[in-house]
Amino acid sequence: MSEETVLLSRDEASARVLTLNRPDKLNAMNHALVQGLIQAVDDAHADETITSIIINAEGRAFSAGADIKEAATRHGDSPEEARRHFDGSRGIYELGARTDKPIIAAVHGYVLGGGCNLAISADMVVAGETAVFGYPEVKRGLAATMVTPGLVHRIGPKAAFELLTLAEDITAVRALELGLINRVVPDDKILDEALAMAATLAAYDQRAIRTTKRVFLKSTELPLAQSLDAAGEAMLLMREIDK
Repeated sequence: MSEETVLLSRDEASARVLTLNRPDKLNAMNHALVQGLIQAVDDAHADETITSIIINAEGRAFSAGADIKEAATRHGDSPEEARRHFDGSRGIYELGARTDKPIIAAVHGYVLGGGCNLAISADMVVAGETAVFGYPEVKRGLAATMVTPGLVHRIGPKAAFELLTLAEDITAVRALELGLINRVVPDDKILDEALAMAATLAAYDQRAIRTTKRVFLKSTELPLAQSLDAAGEAMLLMREIDK
């Protein structure tokens, strides 16, 4: 499969739908897919006709995680090469922070390892009722390194440590209970639900939506006092714009 086809893109009304397209590899994330997805999110951010972004996938899995075969070819990299590769790929774990437009992940099937972190890097996650979530790294003899910060950030240390070290798969219902995802729907309604959410977002004032997301991102990164300062600054800015 060529690099041009690992990611599909189309617009549904004002939503940009980005579709992982390595179904024969369970949408394992190789370099081409990672870089393509990062660029596609940046492009959607720059397009003023787009109000939200949906990420879904072809085949029977959302994503089984990192492309292990490709990763094996990098074992001989120098420290400098390894650092360049890390710097180039870390954006996949920070997709939600790359834009102030809402990102919705619409997931099904296997949602594992780095694929799970890709999903939870979105602002909201809609999952099919038969979706399976998990972090199998340690079962494969791999340290769960890159996936750890995002998971701890989303669900807290206790639940994250259990998922990372026991490496047990969990259901969509359990993922909802842990706060990994937002909604569980029938498997044939996943994209419909995501598009309905995107339509609701599009109907609102976009300055309000995007300012809310910027404040939200700051609130997840800063202590409470600094978060309130940032919220106050945003409120005053909105008042000035509305005058």
